[in-house]
Amino acid sequence: MTMRPFFFLLVLANLVFFAWAQGYFGAMDENREPERLAQQLQAEKLRILPTAAAPAAKTEAKACQIINGLGAADAEALMAAPAAAGTELKILPSAEPKIHLVAILDLANQAVAERKAAELSRFGVTEQKTVALADGRHEIILGSFDTEAAANEFLQGLTKRGIKSARVDSRDPAPLKIRVEARAPASILLRQLPLLIAPYGNATLAECEK
Repeated sequence: MTMRPFFFLLVLANLVFFAWAQGYFGAMDENREPERLAQQLQAEKLRILPTAAAPAAKTEAKACQIINGLGAADAEALMAAPAAAGTELKILPSAEPKIHLVAILDLANQAVAERKAAELSRFGVTEQKTVALADGRHEIILGSFDTEAAANEFLQGLTKRGIKSARVDSRDPAPLKIRVEARAPASILLRQLPLLIAPYGNATLAECEK
């Protein structure tokens, strides 16, 4: 067999393969590269989107406790304690109601107070208490009441008896103990409260009011 017929057969085979690859013999395989490229409609508009960020960690809710049984000096020391770092501390106002005094106020000195006390005795006032104040002044307490209305009623009775210098004086009671509110994330509060109240033997803990 000579090389010439073999050469022509090889050329013919290449021509047939080329014609088949171009689709001249029918539909092409959709998985072939030219067909896949034709199906990429508006490929220039494709964008790679960034990965969605992970959700932020949930913030721990704050807890609240009341520290009871502290004196004024103890409360101030607790507020400044190193163990209080990270905890919000607040001294709460006294929960005690006001007291309403009927009194004669601003007596300049003890001698003036004694003269006024003798005068009251002549008017028949037997229940009276003279109190010396820090600046040398004095006052005479004639009655103490839970409500302002009761104090005013008592004052009116004194006025009818001729006692004109008495007044109603409403005051906050001096708290025997101070309450301190402590707020912090629950894990921090649980760890720090024992350290905060350890130096104070009379300190107790209670839940905050809702």
